[in-house]
Amino acid sequence: MSTQIKRIEKEYFLSKLAAEQIPVIYIFNRQDYVLKVDKISTKEIEFVMEKPVEGLVENKKINLMFDYKGLSISFSTEVKNIREDVVTATIPDALYKNLARSSQRIAVPTDLQIKLMSLEDRYSLPFPKAAAFEPLDSSAVLPGIDPQNFNAIVANMIQAAKSYTDGCKIIYYNTAVQPDKTEERIVAESGKTLFIPSSVAQFPETFASEKRFITKAAFKRYFESVGAGVGFLDQTLAQFLKAKEDEGILSALWIPFLFQEYVVGYIYLWRSNHMADRREDKLPFSEEFAEKIYQYGKCIVFSLERRGYFEAGRMKDRVINGKVADISASGLRFAVPNSFVFQSLQPGVELAVSLKAPQRTIDVKMKIRRRYKEGSLVYLGCSFVDITPDDSRFLFEFIYGKPANPITENFLAGNV
Repeated sequence: MSTQIKRIEKEYFLSKLAAEQIPVIYIFNRQDYVLKVDKISTKEIEFVMEKPVEGLVENKKINLMFDYKGLSISFSTEVKNIREDVVTATIPDALYKNLARSSQRIAVPTDLQIKLMSLEDRYSLPFPKAAAFEPLDSSAVLPGIDPQNFNAIVANMIQAAKSYTDGCKIIYYNTAVQPDKTEERIVAESGKTLFIPSSVAQFPETFASEKRFITKAAFKRYFESVGAGVGFLDQTLAQFLKAKEDEGILSALWIPFLFQEYVVGYIYLWRSNHMADRREDKLPFSEEFAEKIYQYGKCIVFSLERRGYFEAGRMKDRVINGKVADISASGLRFAVPNSFVFQSLQPGVELAVSLKAPQRTIDVKMKIRRRYKEGSLVYLGCSFVDITPDDSRFLFEFIYGKPANPITENFLAGNV
């Protein structure tokens, strides 16, 4: 990560921009444009342009940088007004030095075409969508089990659960069968396991793996989302547990089958509260047992995928319709709508990108390094992976309009 300059230092550097008329550089279409600070207030900063600046648009963010006594500093600001030779912009939230990226982000050159693509197959399926994305790979395969033998996987799961449960059901969703009951809907919406250790005890506040299980707070948020009053959430949850007790349920699990952003179905396991053979020592399910069955569920979904169960919904086009916000010689940042469609785009995921300049096309992989929300959009910062030295040098010279040598590289990296 780059180093954020502290507030007092930030105010110092901004005051120096005006007092010493330090040139502020804006790079667009391989041209350096020089801006100088005329006025600074608590909310706005006014720049004077030496010449008309190409690419400036009101209500759009731009990336700027300046050199102060050998220290290269970068910041972003939003252009609010352009009149004659004066640009009024917002005071930057922060200034940065020692950039982690190898070079300064700039606006995308107008003659550079960028195509973003997923490396994974994507699907459009008639299943409910969860608020999370579940990657599916060979880690889902259980040792000693043939992933092509679907019936054997299901039989093994039922056998593993048999001595712990009084009942087991497997539900698969389709166009006709969709989540209906409370437990089905909350599992489908969250993509997490609903675990009731005991219907005669308080619902757990936390679990060892909160990422996997629905907590009490999440359950209450669900009840609120469907119309329960804020003052009645605990009562509504208690009524839900009492209904399970009245059904004869002591402990229960609803474990979703997850495929990418879809909930394909779920496994329902329960232990009754009826005493058998006068036994009063019935124990509730454990988290370890739930995790074990969850792994069987992953294996079942892996088998379904290998057997072509989702093939009809496979999308031919892997193109990601994202808007590239800016680019550097080492990566780029793009934005997509904050929706289920893009839940898979998480830090660590690799994508493919094609950079088409008039003289050359560069096809390279990139890895998502960070993800953050801004309004209705999600921004993803990516770095290029395994880009060749020749392609890297060409890209540097193409986007900055400068030769790739130690002097220019150090300045644009904040290492003057």
